Amino acid sequence: MTILVKDGGFMPEDWQAGYVPLAALSNAPGQAGVDLSTPQLGREEWARLCRLLPQIGLVRVKMRHFGDVAALDLAQAIRRTGYRGRLRAHGAVLARIYTMARRAGFDEIELDPEQARRQPAEPWRNVPDGSPARRGGGAPRRDAPIR
Repeated sequence: MTILVKDGGFMPEDWQAGYVPLAALSNAPGQAGVDLSTPQLGREEWARLCRLLPQIGLVRVKMRHFGDVAALDLAQAIRRTGYRGRLRAHGAVLARIYTMARRAGFDEIELDPEQARRQPAEPWRNVPDGSPARRGGGAPRRDAPIR
């Protein structure tokens, strides 16, 4: 069962419409969900996405690795188009980047049960007026063991 991370903590999955890849999304009106398996879109894919955004209820962007800045850039670009629907990240997402993901425009993070077990709700915090705090309050001491 999928678990969503939102500012209020862990929530159960509430999207029932499913997802389709961008290439399979039809021009017919309706509130579809689109699944972007990569945040790097070609010019034609970006134009198609922008044209179809008004009918998309949820855009799901895969973060391919823990430092996937392209996914954050894509979220910002989607929001700059005026998109007001739900924007969700999934894949390789760490609690430490939750604030950055929210600032980029993501509304929520999707976790599978194993991710949620390894990263419980407590560390997932949105700090809108600050930066994510480092554990331990700063740089490690030179004599401190690296964990």
